[in-house]
Amino acid sequence: MKKVILALVIVLVGLGVAGAFLYRNASPSAADHRLLTVASGDETVASVVVNLRLLKSVRSVESWKERIDPAEKYLLKVGNLPPRHRDLLLETFSSFASGFVKTAEGPSPFRLFASHGSADQALEALKKGHLVEATTGDDYILIDPETCGREGPFRLLKGDKLLAFVPAALATDFTARLAQEPGRKMESLLIAQGGINLQPFLESLAPPFVQMALGREEIVENARRLSLTLRADTDGGIWAELDVFGDHPDQIQKLWEKATGADSPLKTVAETSVKVTPSKDAFRLTFDVNALQKHADVLTRSFSSFQNEALKDEDLKTLDDAEEALLDPKDLYAYDEALTPASFFERSGEDCSPSHGVALDDAKKLRLAFNSLSARENQPEVDFVSLTSSVCLPPHYAPVLAKRAWMEVRVQQPELDRPTCGPLADEPNGMTSEEDFSREQSNDMQVAANKVGFAFKRGVDTQKLPAIEGSVTVQVPTRVKKVTLAFGPPYGRTELAFTEGKLTVEATRVSDDGLTFQLGSEGTPPTVLAVRALNAAGKYLETESRSGFSASMTLPFVGRLESNDSSILAHGKPAQLEFVLVDATTPYVRPFKLTPPFPQAEDEEEGDTEPEPAAAPLSQAVFEQTLQSAESIARREERYTRYANGGLLAAPGVPGAAPSPFKVLLQTQGVFENNLEIVWTDEVRQHFGQLDTGIQLEVLEADFVDGTRLRPENMKETRESETGAKEYVWGSRFGDPREWSTAVSLGRPNISAGDIRGVIFSDFLPHRMEDVPIARIRGQLSFSLPETIAVSALTPVSLHTRATLGEARFHVNAIEGDEVGILSENTDQPGFSAVFADAKGNPIRASLKKRTDFDDATFRLDFETQGAARQWQMLRAQGANKTYTYPFEITAHELKPVSSRKRK
Repeated sequence: MKKVILALVIVLVGLGVAGAFLYRNASPSAADHRLLTVASGDETVASVVVNLRLLKSVRSVESWKERIDPAEKYLLKVGNLPPRHRDLLLETFSSFASGFVKTAEGPSPFRLFASHGSADQALEALKKGHLVEATTGDDYILIDPETCGREGPFRLLKGDKLLAFVPAALATDFTARLAQEPGRKMESLLIAQGGINLQPFLESLAPPFVQMALGREEIVENARRLSLTLRADTDGGIWAELDVFGDHPDQIQKLWEKATGADSPLKTVAETSVKVTPSKDAFRLTFDVNALQKHADVLTRSFSSFQNEALKDEDLKTLDDAEEALLDPKDLYAYDEALTPASFFERSGEDCSPSHGVALDDAKKLRLAFNSLSARENQPEVDFVSLTSSVCLPPHYAPVLAKRAWMEVRVQQPELDRPTCGPLADEPNGMTSEEDFSREQSNDMQVAANKVGFAFKRGVDTQKLPAIEGSVTVQVPTRVKKVTLAFGPPYGRTELAFTEGKLTVEATRVSDDGLTFQLGSEGTPPTVLAVRALNAAGKYLETESRSGFSASMTLPFVGRLESNDSSILAHGKPAQLEFVLVDATTPYVRPFKLTPPFPQAEDEEEGDTEPEPAAAPLSQAVFEQTLQSAESIARREERYTRYANGGLLAAPGVPGAAPSPFKVLLQTQGVFENNLEIVWTDEVRQHFGQLDTGIQLEVLEADFVDGTRLRPENMKETRESETGAKEYVWGSRFGDPREWSTAVSLGRPNISAGDIRGVIFSDFLPHRMEDVPIARIRGQLSFSLPETIAVSALTPVSLHTRATLGEARFHVNAIEGDEVGILSENTDQPGFSAVFADAKGNPIRASLKKRTDFDDATFRLDFETQGAARQWQMLRAQGANKTYTYPFEITAHELKPVSSRKRK
């Protein structure tokens, strides 16, 4: 409760102590009043309203600017407006509202803007900022500035200094409300107001973390809506009011009392900074933000990954008795105080080389891999590229904590672009960068990797480029130093300050193994290579380091708290800590030149693997003439017979019927008893995988050795549980229903044995029957095949290359190491797939991972390939489908008389 409610306030607050907030140009206008009234009406399920006049006025005072920026940035983000549009908004608009409103189809977004000048001038500013785009008439598309997603169309309503983009179905209602006299007045010192209906819109509107927290603290069960209002007063005070509306405000009060009880570290904060006012249908918390600032340390502690309170005396006494383990001096790695780039790489070992990419140096310590290439559906004619550089690190040079960049990738040719939306829009150089320190599994070597993403200018076709040229720079640690820090009982937060940041350590727990403490940072302190704990006698204790999670949180009125902390266990009682720090680095620069075809990640020759035999697209005739030929049947049955051992009982063939290309087996022994296995050979997979032909498995009847007989209709029987909830009699251990019918995907096997693949099916088994062996089980497999398959011409796998089948057009829009995405241009019809081949025309394995359908009647197919795909063809099923059904029955034990369950 404490983190949920305070988080809702903290992320919106942050204006600090400001003397006089009243400025004449900060007073809301009639348009601002209307905006607030409409945005907080009964139809909205989530909204935020921000007074930009007040933000602009406060931000104009230099001494307040630094304090206002974090809160302002968050408020704009809540309104789905990125920081890069800050100046546009502050100069053009007096306030804005954003949120979701009820429609017959569910929650639909809306945006409202009150402008300083005319509505037409404001509209042009939104167009210029690529936040909206005209379609036809008065309809506009809303463009998500973070994802480039496009929603709409929405109807544009213009008023006096007011723009509203609303669902077309509600345009009449919104027009009437905008024309009415506002029922609510925006106060001149109102900073922002926001609210969200918790049910039933929480899952679709709230971030997963908020959903989890609200659910864990039972707020969803006890409240309907949260509403937060931020105000300033003439004396420079800032107040935040959080209203929790619900049928049982007394329950919310109990949760609050529990969260701020005697044992809570927030008890003092609540007593001095929070006023509680319960009413008939709401529970109000009024926060004095200026008073909260006095408790910055407590709040920071509450929201950090550190513990919420210092160690207790009994914890420290336990530490006195903890068994001490000393580190043998010979095991203490002796870092060289001075290195060169050459000697640094020598220490990584002769056999160290990253596993992917083109080597950029003779020793192959540094590689660059072409990670992906794509053309975004919502940004046509823009090619996006992702590269990953990887470099070897010597043992013990992998950082425990690093806040400074180790690697940088630059692209000189061709010129990069800064898109108008998406993650690259906020990057001044049009490039993102994300570092990772990992341990390669192949030979236990340590590797630092840097993944970058960038976009070329609109219209630049990567396939026509002679090369992509640039450089990779590694900041090699060439000087290290040791710094000691006193760290003793009660092991509270201790800091080590540097010019550009600081390191923090703080104990988190005591156990029989010793003391666990957290290493954190603020700003950009030197990179930490090792943290060593020493006891009172100056001897080194054995330590274990565990990397923490990466996260960040904005606490505007106390600054920014970031975390990529490490948790360290010292086996004993530390008296001081020794830090091994990177004191200086030397840039190691290596140029690169990547030539087509793109993407090209490896410097190894293709075709090392045996080519897979070609398989004709699976039509009815192909199936009956190939997979059902006498030779193919005999070959499969021989392999299935060899596979069926170790407690696997195969379903016998049905006399007089054509044998199934798949084999059904029942596991009769061990922990997998009662599971069904459906297996197939590579020959079957090659044919069925091309169109991702679906296989349907149905269980029709199961007899258990205790005489119980179950059929699919029995799975619908329910009863009332001990808690009063409905549960399924023959369901899972959690009372959920069991499914006696499932689709089997050949692209997702979990059984592998030689050239046989397969899947295990266990979800049909009721929990109460898991320990009762199956005596007999009966069911069927079925699939449908088209009459014929149309095939397009063989085309190179290259971004933007196209294939045509009849009137349907497709093009490649994404290529990754083992994935290819294909986008339809003018159809959303079913029955399409693709096949792939290597550079020599040999087919390669590929499976359809996902089909995504879009609102514009197109779709995307994402394939996973096993090998470098260099050519592709589109497939399409044609003609009437024919369904092939194969019944099976397996008897494992002698049947007993059927129990009281009725035979149906």
